Amino acid sequence: MDKEKALRLVSAVNPESDVFIISQTLAANQVRKSGVNFFQADGRLGGTGACLEQLLNKFCRTVYPPQKVTIPGNVIIPGCNSKYKTVYNTEIAQCYPGKNKMGKGDRKPNTDEILNCIDKGFLIKEIMMIKPRLLLLMGKTSRNSFFDYILKVGYPASLTEHISDIIKLGKIPVFSIGNLSLYVLPIQHASGANPRFRVMADDDRLIELITKVLE
Repeated sequence: MDKEKALRLVSAVNPESDVFIISQTLAANQVRKSGVNFFQADGRLGGTGACLEQLLNKFCRTVYPPQKVTIPGNVIIPGCNSKYKTVYNTEIAQCYPGKNKMGKGDRKPNTDEILNCIDKGFLIKEIMMIKPRLLLLMGKTSRNSFFDYILKVGYPASLTEHISDIIKLGKIPVFSIGNLSLYVLPIQHASGANPRFRVMADDDRLIELITKVLE
């Protein structure tokens, strides 16, 4: 039991989100402490959220909640700009895995931890509840796990190659999950330390593909 984990704030969620982001796992000091994805306990947007926000704004989406919310400590997170629509975010592994052995950064969830969450059906239930139009699989762990255990289809070994292949194809592939047909797009992890994310986010061809499926 994670005694430091805060409950997610339902008021920070847009149940009509058309973009559904699947991250790797909980970050140590963001949703785990604040109850709002990508935001820290002091109400500030974390580094990953700030990078992701720049990408999302290019197609009028945002990580900011649909309205102002108050998190533990009576801290206020402002609502989103009215021209943007709040995305939904969840994780492949929904328990914080702890720090890595070197003590710097969070440990990646292992296969057992990922399968434990997937087998409990959390992710599928969230997808079926929100019924998004577009799934964004953020980072290699999220992409690999979703394709291996949910879609059960093959994919390029390189995440960069996978994204590049979709751009060259000129369309985002559609997959069926239950009775839903969804566009599924892997994206680079939105870390400030990941230069591949910035290159991807600046590719107008990708933004055009995303914008088209959300029209």
